Amino acid sequence: MVVASTLVAAPPATTASKEPHVSPSADSRAQARPASERELRADRILDAAEELMVAWGHRKTTIDDVARRAGIGKGTVYLHFPTKERLFLTVVMRAQHTIVERLLDIMRADPEAARPSEVARHVYLLQFDTPVVRTLYGNGGEELGAFSRTYPHLAKDLSEARQSVLGDYWALLDEHGVLGPQIPADQRFYAYCSTIVGHLLTEPLLAQQGFPVPDRAARADLAARSIRLLLEQDVPEPAMRAVQTGTIALFAALDQLLTGEIEEQKSVKRST
Repeated sequence: MVVASTLVAAPPATTASKEPHVSPSADSRAQARPASERELRADRILDAAEELMVAWGHRKTTIDDVARRAGIGKGTVYLHFPTKERLFLTVVMRAQHTIVERLLDIMRADPEAARPSEVARHVYLLQFDTPVVRTLYGNGGEELGAFSRTYPHLAKDLSEARQSVLGDYWALLDEHGVLGPQIPADQRFYAYCSTIVGHLLTEPLLAQQGFPVPDRAARADLAARSIRLLLEQDVPEPAMRAVQTGTIALFAALDQLLTGEIEEQKSVKRST
């Protein structure tokens, strides 16, 4: 399942996890040289697709619509993105990258932010600053379901790397005692995902039907408290700092893979 954080809704690898291979990130390469005309054009296409996805949903948006919004020909869009699915996948991955970077900043400032409950809190809050992600969770999650079915096939290496990193993250939590005995080990990840996705989907569903809902901060706190009570326990400060260090390393590596995949999907390595 595609979730903005890239952290919370893909199952951990069932085999022994391996350290993901990390190539230099797209961000590092961008700092080393100015953006090419092709890269700028790809970003303009992605900006147009993002605006239309937020306004209409990706299923109602056509490549013709994107081309008109970007002020280019339809064929030019296909020079970068051979299918509509790859175009909108890249839009979603850009949003994921933004959220992962924000989460990393939060984790660097506070060891407790590496807890699953705090990741859930910030994923919930950050979705409101990320219109693409908010769109995915609207309309009962129909947009999210469509991406969940196509994502593993279009970005197989990234999907597998994400599973490996998530497996390492949960092993790290277990190693340092952050995960308590309340839930059997083989049920923890399911419990976590169902809790956070439930919170992400419930507010728009209730709002559409006219039911009262708590304010945004209260909803985020409820999600965090639910996971804290269900899965976690207190640990000494040195243990939490070790979790902080390990989590930052894992998800910084995953973010590099994510930015590399975005560049690959944009076809910036091809010649025009």
